[in-house]
Amino acid sequence: MKRSTERILTTHTGSLPRPSDLLPLIAAAEAGNVAEVDRLRSRIRLAVAEVVQRQIDAGVDIVNDGEASKPSYSTYVKDRLTGFHGEADVMAIADLADYPEFGERFARQGVLETLKRPACTAPISYKDLDALVIITTKPTRPTWRRSPMR
Repeated sequence: MKRSTERILTTHTGSLPRPSDLLPLIAAAEAGNVAEVDRLRSRIRLAVAEVVQRQIDAGVDIVNDGEASKPSYSTYVKDRLTGFHGEADVMAIADLADYPEFGERFARQGVLETLKRPACTAPISYKDLDALVIITTKPTRPTWRRSPMR
């Protein structure tokens, strides 16, 4: 764990912008297109390296993968928790009205229409604790080259 007695270290939570070619690959894999899975894994590795490097270049002390490998926080839940099946009602994203350029980018990619948001239909529990441990303990590779803050 990085620590500093000199200053407050910076980080962030949540998604960072993904490369435009990544979202269609994620959507294809989510739709069950197994032909794209190997290409997706390779592109995710590169996308994570890119997003981590951008954070390092910006001076972020504690970097993460920017959720580059996940389709969406609202769809990823089905991969880690039980109790989510079927498809939830389509939700309106109010922020897109305030940021039309961002909305246009999403519309061009067609990703919002293809991602299936699961509905909560049963009690919720963890599906795979081993996967959670792997994700939370695995360092983001490009950070290994960076000297630790003391």
